[in-house]
Amino acid sequence: MRTSLTRLVAGTAIAATALLGAAGIASASTASAPRTPTQLAVAVAKGTITVGQTDTIAGLLHAGKTPVPGRVVILDRWNPTTKKWNGIEEKLTGKFGKVDFTVAPKASTWYVLVFKGGSIYKPSHSAEVRIVVKPAVVKAPTTLTAQAETASITKGSTDKIDGTLVVTSSAKALPGQWVWLDTVGANNKLHHLRAIKTNKLGDVVFTVKPAATTTYELQYFGTHVLAPSVSSAVTVTVAS
Repeated sequence: MRTSLTRLVAGTAIAATALLGAAGIASASTASAPRTPTQLAVAVAKGTITVGQTDTIAGLLHAGKTPVPGRVVILDRWNPTTKKWNGIEEKLTGKFGKVDFTVAPKASTWYVLVFKGGSIYKPSHSAEVRIVVKPAVVKAPTTLTAQAETASITKGSTDKIDGTLVVTSSAKALPGQWVWLDTVGANNKLHHLRAIKTNKLGDVVFTVKPAATTTYELQYFGTHVLAPSVSSAVTVTVAS
């Protein structure tokens, strides 16, 4: 009886060991299933900005030709002081594997996108991209004057609105600049009539023929180095 019981126990132990061994092999086989390689593309909208402006860094996570949605992508920024990459923001990829980050660096900066992978996909990272930040341009202030040749005219007559555009600090004339003639309506709303370029002395002359008493202004929109300016209002009274 003991011999039969011993054999039964031994047989059970051997069977259990075999089952555990088979389970272990299956588990090992599942754990070692190969993960799918991924690629992370990157693009920068502008690449060069002026300090105070924003830029966009876009990424595309894909496995071969298949986009990978719903995965976390991290935006890393290079720290020149610590000589390390620092994660500054993370987002989930959209249904087409896309993600984008809005940044506003104060100085030229390197960025990289990072995907840390998971049980299905292998990790990957994008190429490094650099956003160049240029200093803000300080525009030279300008002054634009305006005056009517005649303050009051009869109905049907013409008048002239004269103006001069100069650099405020030096009173230097600004030739070849577009100046607009505007009318001032209700609630100080401006209506652009037409524009002409200043002559070599910075002067402009507009001929007007108002049907009724009208208020005018001259307007200069500036350039990348010259600030905009607006003249004082000039009213031409029309007598019937």
